[in-house]
Amino acid sequence: LARRPSLLSPAPHTIQHCGEAVRRHVQAGDRAQSVGDSQVLMAGDTVLLETYPRFIPTWGHSLHFRLVRMVTDSAPPRHGQCKDRVRRVVAGLVFVTVVVLVAARQVSLLVGMVVASYMLVALQCCTIESAFGSIKGRVVLAAVAAFGLGDALTNTGVTVKVASYMVLVGRPLGPTMLLFLIYLTTALLSCLVSNQATVVIMYEIVKHLNIPGLTLHKLAVVLIIGASSPFMTPFGTQTNLMVYEVGGYSFGNYAQLGLPLTIVTGMSTACLCNVLLHNNSSNVLLH
Repeated sequence: LARRPSLLSPAPHTIQHCGEAVRRHVQAGDRAQSVGDSQVLMAGDTVLLETYPRFIPTWGHSLHFRLVRMVTDSAPPRHGQCKDRVRRVVAGLVFVTVVVLVAARQVSLLVGMVVASYMLVALQCCTIESAFGSIKGRVVLAAVAAFGLGDALTNTGVTVKVASYMVLVGRPLGPTMLLFLIYLTTALLSCLVSNQATVVIMYEIVKHLNIPGLTLHKLAVVLIIGASSPFMTPFGTQTNLMVYEVGGYSFGNYAQLGLPLTIVTGMSTACLCNVLLHNNSSNVLLH
């Protein structure tokens, strides 16, 4: 704040500018503290304002402030005004509507997501920048690169060999145990690479399986669940890494809990797939 900021009332200074909210107040030489509308402000203090983008061009060169600067990558809370509550309700309705339409096969997933994204941006639930910023380039690149790896494994005959060995081992055990072996292999692979890449690679293998009682529908369900079960390593998913250091866990802790959890989940998945999914289910899910 400048020496004589007219945005503030005469001493003791209190906020009178109704368009902004003071989130933090730092007195000269002191630590930051939360403030209310009656907080006393003095010249030389630093305040953190939650305001609109037009504040900087309007007040940036005024005599009321010695320095005005935008906080990089700031994301202030957006739930204090009536229009924010309306947007929250509308965003929920858009999400539910898209899920229902896609589940009812009235629209494709791609069309539903694109329409929903346009609606959320138009309603100012998010900005164009934040929408594009949520696209993870590394994840997209890994998924795209996995298609090339899958084609390479197929062209070199690796997938056929692996599939034949899986059939050789799993056929005497029955369809349920073979589904469990596929789940276990997928879960182990997802501990090392992304789940998108895991599905692409494993699909190139399981599509060569030809065992009575195992449809592509059952195999697809097992692949999806197995690729989402990287329980045995801390770097399997971002959530595993988030609690790795904070919780003081070791690599062995994940293996101790993840291995039995993977086995239980795998057996449950294999049994339920054989019981609930019929042999005449659609085989076009992965085509």
